[in-house]
Amino acid sequence: MSPMQDSRTGATHVTAVLLGNPNTGKSTLFSALAGIPTRIGNYPGVTVEEKVGRFVHAGITIDLVDLPGVYGFAAHSPDEAVAIDVLHGRMPGVATPDCVVVVVDATNPERNCYLASLALELGLPAVVALTLSDVAAAKGIDVDPSLLAERLGCPVVTVVAPTGVGIPALRDAIAAAARAAPPARPDLAAHLARVAVDRQPAEREAIARYAWVDQVLAGVIRRRPPAAVTIDERIDAVLTHRVWGTLVFAAVMLALFTSIFALAAPLMDLISAAMDTVAGAVEAVLPEGAIRSLLVDGVLAGVGGVIVFVPQIALLFLFVAVLEGCGYLARAAYLMDRLLVWAGLSGKSFIPLLSSFACAIPGIMAARTIEHRRDRLLTILVAPLMSCSARLPVYLLFCGAFVPDRAVGLSWIRLPAVVLVSMYGIGVATAAAVAWALSRTIFRGPPQPFVMELPGWRWPQPAVVLERVREAAGSFLKNAGTLIVAMSIVLWALGSYPKPVIPPDAAWTEADLRGEALRQSFLGRAGRAIEPAVRPLGWDWRIGCAAIASFPAREVVLGTLGVIYNLGDVDAGEQEGSTMLVRRLKAATWDGTARKVFTLPVALSIMVFYALCAQCMSTLVVIGRETGSRLWPLVTFSYMTALAWLAAFVVYQVGTRLGW
Repeated sequence: MSPMQDSRTGATHVTAVLLGNPNTGKSTLFSALAGIPTRIGNYPGVTVEEKVGRFVHAGITIDLVDLPGVYGFAAHSPDEAVAIDVLHGRMPGVATPDCVVVVVDATNPERNCYLASLALELGLPAVVALTLSDVAAAKGIDVDPSLLAERLGCPVVTVVAPTGVGIPALRDAIAAAARAAPPARPDLAAHLARVAVDRQPAEREAIARYAWVDQVLAGVIRRRPPAAVTIDERIDAVLTHRVWGTLVFAAVMLALFTSIFALAAPLMDLISAAMDTVAGAVEAVLPEGAIRSLLVDGVLAGVGGVIVFVPQIALLFLFVAVLEGCGYLARAAYLMDRLLVWAGLSGKSFIPLLSSFACAIPGIMAARTIEHRRDRLLTILVAPLMSCSARLPVYLLFCGAFVPDRAVGLSWIRLPAVVLVSMYGIGVATAAAVAWALSRTIFRGPPQPFVMELPGWRWPQPAVVLERVREAAGSFLKNAGTLIVAMSIVLWALGSYPKPVIPPDAAWTEADLRGEALRQSFLGRAGRAIEPAVRPLGWDWRIGCAAIASFPAREVVLGTLGVIYNLGDVDAGEQEGSTMLVRRLKAATWDGTARKVFTLPVALSIMVFYALCAQCMSTLVVIGRETGSRLWPLVTFSYMTALAWLAAFVVYQVGTRLGW
C-alpha cells in the first residue's frame, strides 16, 4: 500500500504497526510515540485488544497500531492470528501497514531477533526499536546499533521510552521507512533456503532462524561481566522465594487494601454528601407522588450506591497498574504457578485467571490461547470464582459498614482490609480446590508445561498507569452504572406496584406504610416466597429480593439494597460520615421486631455468597459460547450456587454461635 493523502490535513497518511514479544516495553514505547490511544476496542470476531494511536511527524500523519505481544507467527492463538492478519492487510477496519516497527529488548536480543527475522520476511519497510537500553547497560550488555542495522538491512534506533531518549529519532526513521521501498535481505532468505523449511518440521525452521540470529549478532553484542550480584537479582531472590516471596505478596496485598480504605474515605464522604444534597433538593422541589419516588427512591438511591465506590475502584486499579508496570505482578505469577500446577491447571491458565479479577468475561475468552481442550475447559469453569471488579463494591460496602475498624497485630493492618483480602483468598482457594477435584475426576490428565519469562524491574510509566485508571473507572461508570440505573428503575416499579391495601383504621407511621407497601408489591411477594431458602443464611426476605434482582450482574445488588431498604428516617447523628445506604442498612429490622437485620455474621454471609455465586448472566452466556455447549454454563451455575449457599450457611451459623 502506498502512502495516501490525508483529506483533512493534506499531510501524507501512513500506517505503522508495533510488533514485539511480551514484556519488551512495547506499551511504554507506544505511549511515548503516540500518547493516549485514539481508539481502543476488540478486533472483529475476537477478544484481542485493538489499540491505535495517531501522531503527526515531519508533515506525515502516522497511525500507530499496537499489535498483541507474540513470540512467532504460528497462529496457535488468537493473538498470533490477529498479528498475522494485520501484517498481511487481512484485518477488516485496519489499513495495510506501510511500516513495521519491531521492538527488540536490548537485555535479550537473541530471543527478540527471532521475531525480527519473521518480520523482515514480510516484504514491508522495517525499523528496529532497541528498547530497555538503559537496563541493558546497567547489566553490562552493550549492543552496537550501527552494526546491527547493517546486518539486518534496516534502521536500528536505541530508545529509552520512559525518558523519551531516542523517540524523535525513531519517529524520523518510521516516517522515512514508510515512504521507502523495503531493501532486499538475501542473507536470511538464503540461510532458510538451505534447510528447506517449507518441507521440514517447525523445529528445523526454529533451528535455522536461531542460527541466522547468531550470525547477525556475532560481534554486535558485548557483555561485561558484572562485578557482583546486582540489586535486581537480590530482590528477585527474595520475591520469588517460596516462603519469603509468599509472605511479601501477602504483605503487599494487605497494604494495598488497607490503603484503599484509608485514602478513599474522604472522597467517598464528599460523594455521599453530594448525593444526599441532590436527593434532598429533589424532594424539596417535587411534590409527593410517583415521580418524586422514582427519582429519589429509584434512580438516586441506585446510582448513589454505585458512584460512591469509584474512588476505591480507581485506587485499586492505580495500585495494580503500578505493580504491573514495575514488574512485580510477573513475580507474583511465578509464585502462583506452583499453586496452578498442584491444582491440575496449566501454567497458561494464569493470564486468563488474572484477567478474571477484573472481569470473568475477558478472562474466559483469554482461555482461547490454551491449545489443550482439557486445560481450556478447566480454566473456563473456575475463572468465574476469581473475585471480579463487580464484587468489589459489595465487599467494600459490607466491610466498611459492619466489620469493626480495629487493628490486627500491627496498627496499620486494619480488620476491614483483612476481611477484604480474605474474600479474594476465598475465591482463589475455592478455585484451586474445584480445579484439583475436577482434574482428578472428570478432567484426568497432566497439565501442559508452561515457560514464563520475568521482565526486568523498571519504573512504571505514569501515562500508562493513569490511562489504566481512567479506563477502569470509566468502564465501571459506563457499564455498571447504566445497568444499575435501568435495574433500579425496574426494581422501583416492582417494589411500588400494586398499591397496598391499607386498613382504614390502621394507625401506622410513614415507615410502617412504606414497609407494608413493599411487602404487598411484586418484589415483596417474590422475596417472601424464597425466604425459607435464605433464612438459614441469616437473610430476611428483602436480602433474598436483592439476590434475585442481582442475577444479571452482581453489582446491581447495591442499587437493589438502596431501593429496598429506603424506608423511613434514620438517625444519622451517630453515624456521621456513613453513606445514606449504610445508615439505612444499619437501621433495618426484621418485620414486626426490633431485631437488627444486618449483623457481622450476616454481612460475612452475604460477602461469602457473592464471592462464590454465579450472579452474572453475561458470564454464563460467554461460557456457553466459548465451550460450544449449553451443558457447561448449567454446570457452572449449579456448582457455584451450591458452593455459595453452603459457604454462606457455614459462615453465618458459626459466626452466630461464636457470638460475633
